[in-house]
Amino acid sequence: MAAKRKSRKPARAKASAAPPRMPEAVHQIWLAGLGAVARAQNGAPKLLDELINEGTQLTEKMRGTATRAVRGVVENLQENVSAGVNAARGQASDAMDNLEKMFRTRVRRALTQLGVPSGQEIEALSKRVDTLNANIGKLSQPRRTTARRRASTRGAGRKGAPPSMHAP
Repeated sequence: MAAKRKSRKPARAKASAAPPRMPEAVHQIWLAGLGAVARAQNGAPKLLDELINEGTQLTEKMRGTATRAVRGVVENLQENVSAGVNAARGQASDAMDNLEKMFRTRVRRALTQLGVPSGQEIEALSKRVDTLNANIGKLSQPRRTTARRRASTRGAGRKGAPPSMHAP
């Protein structure tokens, strides 16, 4: 047991030495806290202004970045929509062209089956009719020189024709 007593005595000596340090440490912490409060009170308006300036700058920077990002997205979207619209227009135009060709083919086939002449055939017939009309016009015009010759040759070529018929 004697060994136990010896070991307890040094521990008590150490414990008795610690309390004088503890109040001093608490006092230093207290003073540090008071100094921080004093600094915060003295520098608070200035610190607040600095924080406001930094916040304003950061907000403007973020707003500019967000605006550029939104513009980029909108421009990209417009390009994609425009490309889609152009592709749809092209497809619609092609479809209309194909539909028109099919319609023309079917109408031409139906008219042929009904015996309706084509435009080329009608044009060729019109040219032939014009040519025939021109020839008929030439034939129906009286020829003055020929009519006189016929009249004179009719009377002269006949024997026994009365002379009154030969006179003009």
